Amino acid sequence: MIYVVLGMHKSGTTLVSQLLHHSGINMGSDLANGVSYDGGNQYERAATRRLNEAILQARQVRSIDVHMPEAPRLSAEQQACMREIITSCSQQHKHWGFKDPRTCLVYPLWAAELPAHRLIVVYRHPGEPWPRYRPRHARNRFREPFVAWKYLHSWCEHNRRILTYLQQATQPAIVLEYERLVTTQDEFARLQRFIGRPLADRRRPTLYRNHRRAYPVLDAAAWLLEKQKGYHPEAIWQQLEASRQCA
Repeated sequence: MIYVVLGMHKSGTTLVSQLLHHSGINMGSDLANGVSYDGGNQYERAATRRLNEAILQARQVRSIDVHMPEAPRLSAEQQACMREIITSCSQQHKHWGFKDPRTCLVYPLWAAELPAHRLIVVYRHPGEPWPRYRPRHARNRFREPFVAWKYLHSWCEHNRRILTYLQQATQPAIVLEYERLVTTQDEFARLQRFIGRPLADRRRPTLYRNHRRAYPVLDAAAWLLEKQKGYHPEAIWQQLEASRQCA
């Protein structure tokens, strides 16, 4: 079986990929054992990440600066590369998958080429990852409102598209909320049942960081996004919560 992990950057995709990889589902051939997320191990399959970057023209582009086309397309060369990745991984591994947050922006291209697969969606309230994007130095704080708008816009785009994919999905899917996955046995058990095999528990609840809090700068960015784009981050969050109950 093939597993595709979907989620915005800093929303738990690495944890999900780590759980799968250490439970016999190959999530990459060049993953460094014993190296943590903070040490640079993001449990990403390099070939799928590089292809996504090529499709989006996003190599060495910060995640919130990636161009997000409404209808991305594959060149003939990229399509051949995608097919080669799928064929090679399927020949080498009975169970495999990949995670790369950019897949949220190009999943229909993968869905058109992949055989039967399963979707694992993980989401997080936008107030939790924000400290990872927030300008850290006082001299850069004047940029904070602009960065907040870009971050929240990217969060909305990734998760709006995920919701669309779930509505249109022809493949089995599960929706997980990151905080519950890290801190509760029930969410872990849901994933385990969906996979259909025991999972190696690599969670470390004591290291759970960036709990949800209110940030006035995000509230201002949300107000502006609603005026400019018609996006409602809190409504998107509630839709993800509802999807979790259904999937």
